Amino acid sequence: MQQEDYRATFIVMAGLAAATITGFLRQAAIAYRLGAGRVTDIYLVAFAVPEFVSIALPIILPPAFIPFFAECRQQHGEAAARRFALRVAGALLAALLAFTLAAGVGAPLYLRWLAPGFAPAERAQAVWTTRLMLPAIGLMGLSTLTGAVLQVYRRFVRPALATAVYNLVFIGTLLLAPLAAPLGRAGWGVTLGAAAALVFQLALLRRRSLPVSAMHTAGVSARHPPGVRDVARLLMPLGAGYAVHHLILFIDRAMATTLGAGSAAALNYAYHLALAVGQLSGLAVSTALFPRLAEQVAAGDLPGARAGLAGALRFTMAVGLPATLGLILLRVPLVQILLEHGAFDAAATTAVSRVLPWYALAVLADALCQPLWRVVYAQRSMWTVLAVNCVQTFLRLVGNLALIPVSGYNGLAISAAGGLLVQAAILGGLVHRRLGNDLKK
Repeated sequence: MQQEDYRATFIVMAGLAAATITGFLRQAAIAYRLGAGRVTDIYLVAFAVPEFVSIALPIILPPAFIPFFAECRQQHGEAAARRFALRVAGALLAALLAFTLAAGVGAPLYLRWLAPGFAPAERAQAVWTTRLMLPAIGLMGLSTLTGAVLQVYRRFVRPALATAVYNLVFIGTLLLAPLAAPLGRAGWGVTLGAAAALVFQLALLRRRSLPVSAMHTAGVSARHPPGVRDVARLLMPLGAGYAVHHLILFIDRAMATTLGAGSAAALNYAYHLALAVGQLSGLAVSTALFPRLAEQVAAGDLPGARAGLAGALRFTMAVGLPATLGLILLRVPLVQILLEHGAFDAAATTAVSRVLPWYALAVLADALCQPLWRVVYAQRSMWTVLAVNCVQTFLRLVGNLALIPVSGYNGLAISAAGGLLVQAAILGGLVHRRLGNDLKK
């Protein structure tokens, strides 16, 4: 990694730290207003599809868009790159609006599968809350694309802070909106938070003083500029891979609804507490590294890409391992301080603390995967994403079925840790062989 990459990493870490802190506050606000019982279970089931999109878009859209956008700037200039970005934005918005309409109409059907333990009245509440959240999907898509453009211009602060903006607007809506139903406030909070995150980033993108990458060349290449179809060809296997990966999260939540009231809520709180480890280690360094990595791969600088990957993995372990150990050792007081307020009682603290060590290990393994995934993305080997995620999802499904009868809802967290540790090992082997083979050519 170059010095500029380390600076960018610390900038991203600061933004993600703000996102993590406000994320804790968001979870605390949900705990305060909704508790850790059936109302929270309903909110989580309603949020399943918007959450799927909000997590999926930053995972699949930048890897498909950034390499082509960076290549277009290098080979065809700024004007062509901007036209390319606008075409992608239009196509993305049209696709997400169609998806939103289908999700709204089909909510009564797919929520039956997502919440098999719900009574009819509870499922009806989930459908209503889901439809309040669905407008956020298109806003999230444009926000993610805007952030990807800014990252190529080495502007990392606003993309990293966008989640914090979303969280703060959600919290304000949940706590202060003049609505009687807490679930209604939560639903509107998701949509208004997504709108605020988009506006926050667009304000910077509208400026015309964005810097030009050091690797940019003004010459025109003989290769035709990339188009929407090029991005779509990468998005298809990436989207399928992520859908397979996220399928196990849907399955986990559906299984949890059958294991007693509050089980899905306990797993959700524990996972989001552990998520800070991955955000401040693997995600931070990978976000900062990826634009340069994409440019290095496009320019054939594979030794530079391998050196950058090694630095990113060392950074992830240096930050992630101590954080994971601290989270495991201090899990009970952390849950008490952050969540045990209002409707969240001591029994909920016990339930969350029980599964937190396993999710901490799972998130550390996923943090190590983040830099490795960026190599796969930069090389545009998107079918590899689908294959590896199929293996991980299959292992976790088998683990769920084997461990739930023995450990109850805790078995879902143990299965997550095992599946992601295996994924990290598979990815490490694949990336090592690919870089090594490429360097010998």
